[in-house]
Amino acid sequence: MIEAVCQWLASGDAETLLRWQCDELAARQTLARRRLAGWDISGQPLGANLWLRLPHGVRSAALVEALASRGVRVTSAEPFCVGSEPAPQAIRLCLSAAATREALDQALQALLEVLEAPPLVPATL
Repeated sequence: MIEAVCQWLASGDAETLLRWQCDELAARQTLARRRLAGWDISGQPLGANLWLRLPHGVRSAALVEALASRGVRVTSAEPFCVGSEPAPQAIRLCLSAAATREALDQALQALLEVLEAPPLVPATL
């Protein structure tokens, strides 16, 4: 990897590759923010990730499981928490993991379908 980076720097390709990556991340952020408009999301404009805070009553574990059954992998907030406070009910969306923007769009569509599915909301006792 170090050799590849050194070659990019020597050839001048590093700047081109960095510009491409920033443009791609910006396009993916725009796509995700447009698709998830109205949901509680946050993240850096050129970041590779977005956080989605879940509506009251929706558990991140249930959402992670439901999405996995559709072939979409997301991460709950639990692995990113420190200390003894409970993790927020949120999921982390890695926008750069999808091979293409089209694949990302399909994953976002699956996310929206699962978010709107009644089984995610626990029945009141």
